[in-house]
Amino acid sequence: MSTMTNNILEIKDFTVSFDTYAGEVQAVRSVSFEVARSEIIAIVGESGSGKSVMTQSIVKLLPSPPARIKRGSVIYDGEEISSYNFNQLRSIKGREIAYIFQDPMTSLNPTIKIGNQITEGILAHSKLDRKKASEKAVELLRNVGIPNPQRRMEQYPHEFSGGMRQRVMIAIAIAMDPKLLVADEPTTALDVTTQSQILGILKDINQKLGMAIILITHDMGIVANMAQRVVVMYGGKIVETGGVMEIFENAQHPYTRSLLASVPRLDADSTRPLEYILGSPPDMIEPPAGCPFAPRCRFSMKICVQRMPEMSETGPGHRLYCHLLDERASAHRQRFIEEYSDARLEVLE
Repeated sequence: MSTMTNNILEIKDFTVSFDTYAGEVQAVRSVSFEVARSEIIAIVGESGSGKSVMTQSIVKLLPSPPARIKRGSVIYDGEEISSYNFNQLRSIKGREIAYIFQDPMTSLNPTIKIGNQITEGILAHSKLDRKKASEKAVELLRNVGIPNPQRRMEQYPHEFSGGMRQRVMIAIAIAMDPKLLVADEPTTALDVTTQSQILGILKDINQKLGMAIILITHDMGIVANMAQRVVVMYGGKIVETGGVMEIFENAQHPYTRSLLASVPRLDADSTRPLEYILGSPPDMIEPPAGCPFAPRCRFSMKICVQRMPEMSETGPGHRLYCHLLDERASAHRQRFIEEYSDARLEVLE
C-alpha cells in the first residue's frame, strides 16, 4: 500500500442500492468524504440514513445480491480498492481495515471458545505459530481490560457480559494493528458506565497506535467526547460535515440543528417540552428529488422539494448541502438563525 497521501480513506461519489421485490432501495446516494490518518471521525444520523450500509460497502461486506455498488471510488491508503475482487479484499479486511459491529452476541460464534476466535484472525493474517498467536490473544484481552485473560480464553461467548463481549470484539479487531477501525454503534446495548469504558478503550487505541477510527453513532454526546470531525447523514446523503467544534457551535443545516436541539440538557427549562423531529425518514425506494429532509424541515421552500442543493463551503472543512445558503433565501435563513440561536449545545468536556 502506498503512503503518498495524508488521508487513509477517500470515498468519492459512492452509491449503493439493494435490489428487492418491492423495487430498488437507494440506500446510499453519491456520498463523498475522507478520513485523515489517526483521525476519529463520527458519522451521525437517524436509523436508516445509510451509515452502516456505506461503511460496510467499502470492503464489500454486504451480500451481493441484493446489495449493489452502482458507482463511486474507494481509495484506501492511496490505492483504488473499489474494483478489488474477493481475494484482494480479503488481504485488506482485518489486517488493514477492521470492524466492530453493533451486537457482539451475533458477531461472535457461540460454539467456539473466545481464545480460538481471536487466534483465528492472527493465524490467517500473520506468520505466527499457534502458541505465539495464543500468547498474543492473551495480551490483547489484557489490553482491552478483561481480567484473568488466560482463563477467559477457554470460555464461550455466553459466559461473558455484553460489555465483556464488546471488549472481545475490540481485541479481535485490533489484533493485526489495522490502520482504520470502523466501530458501528459499539455501545448501543451497554449501560452508561460500560459505555464510557468501551469508548475510553477506543480513544486509547487511537492515541497509542495512531489508528484512524470511523465511529457510527446517533448519540451526540459520544460525538462531542470522541470525534475530531463529524459527517451528518440523512436519507442516504451527507447533508453536513465539519470539525466537531464547528458543528456543535455553528451547525448550518436544519437537520443537524434539530439533532443537536433534541439532546436532553441538564440546564434546560424543565417546563418546556423536549425538542423532537416531526415526521419520519424518507422511503428509499422512491427517495425525494430534492433535499431528503425537506418534508420534515420547518424552513422548507418549494426549491427544497424540487432540487437537491449544491455543496456550499462556509469555512475550512465545513461543507453542507442546503438551499438556505442561497442569497434568495435570506428571509428563511434569518428565521432559521433566530429560531436556533438559543439551541446551541455546549461541547461536552
